[in-house]
Amino acid sequence: MEGVSQPLPATGNRTIATLYKACACSAIGLALLMVAGIWHLGANSMIACGFLGAAFIHFSSRPSLNEIFTTLAAGMVAGALYLLLKGPVGADAFTRSMGLGAFLGIGSIAILSFEMVARERRDRARFLADALVLPVFSLVAGIGMQLTNHAAHPSYDYLVYGFESSLGIFPGAAVVRLFHRMPWTQTGAELVYAGLLIFPTLYHAWALWRGRAEKNNLMHRFVIAGLCGFLFYQICPAMGPLYAFSSQFPDHLPASVPLQPFSSTGVNNAMPSMHMSWALLVWFAAWELGAAAIALATLVVGFTGLATLGFGEHYLIDLIVAAPVVMATVGIYRRNVALGAAGVALAAGWTAYLRSGAWTHVAPWIHWTVIVATLSAAAAITRVSRNR
Repeated sequence: MEGVSQPLPATGNRTIATLYKACACSAIGLALLMVAGIWHLGANSMIACGFLGAAFIHFSSRPSLNEIFTTLAAGMVAGALYLLLKGPVGADAFTRSMGLGAFLGIGSIAILSFEMVARERRDRARFLADALVLPVFSLVAGIGMQLTNHAAHPSYDYLVYGFESSLGIFPGAAVVRLFHRMPWTQTGAELVYAGLLIFPTLYHAWALWRGRAEKNNLMHRFVIAGLCGFLFYQICPAMGPLYAFSSQFPDHLPASVPLQPFSSTGVNNAMPSMHMSWALLVWFAAWELGAAAIALATLVVGFTGLATLGFGEHYLIDLIVAAPVVMATVGIYRRNVALGAAGVALAAGWTAYLRSGAWTHVAPWIHWTVIVATLSAAAAITRVSRNR
């Protein structure tokens, strides 16, 4: 009948579906290769850690041996193309190792995508979504930090440093002395700090493997913490002592500084410490996985603390405020209004207090009392929440 479209034959539908799947898979492969080139995965260990984590999550899905070999092959092809296109490669063994792991992760993302699109395996959707969290978050976070730090802006390092000095402590210098006396602590700190983004995906994959990730998705908590941290960065922008004082860190820090903000072009990502927040989230998740997981996570937290202080990336109070950030994260994730509000209030209160300079009128012993109370409250409330 004229004017009435006739349905395509079954073979035509199958052909169109096949072409669609082929185009979709090709687009995914091209996008992954472009990302590898733009981010210089062979030379960028931090971003590489996020892609390596995709492999952990993929393998937690218990793929077949054939799928594992296919993933390895896909990763090798991606790595070979990266080298053919003259992609940069790291100078040290750790960075090169992370680069290799990143291409394994690209292979995992490619195969998970292929399984979903070409073979219509919807059970792969969950693993693919979790595998993409860190790469996508890194991209969005990078853009966000560039937008907020692209021009000269005020930094409140002098006020944060002044607060720390008023407590009579210089933790950065103390940790550097520890590094000199016990070089292995510096090595451990360097490795953990450079590879910190491995651990959220590793522990999430561990939980997936053991079937304990249903109610506690560490990747979702990672993103929530990152968003909270970004918002708190705007309250008391600070760079860290290494960037605020340059060559004066750690042995020649000034006895006093003007308690006012100064113009800076650095990256204000010190207050609060997201490295410590993420390490604590890993430690929090480890309690669902047994003694070995707890022991490793404890080392991660310890070396992260040493690294952030000894390398001049953070002030001690940055690490303290990380505890209520974790409270807020757990509360938001679990939709526990009281816990989330308490964490946000503590973190926002500390950052606003430091920025205001009102602490100059308060005795140091009161500050120490509030610090201990902050840590105790964060530990106790979060522990109670975990057991519910």
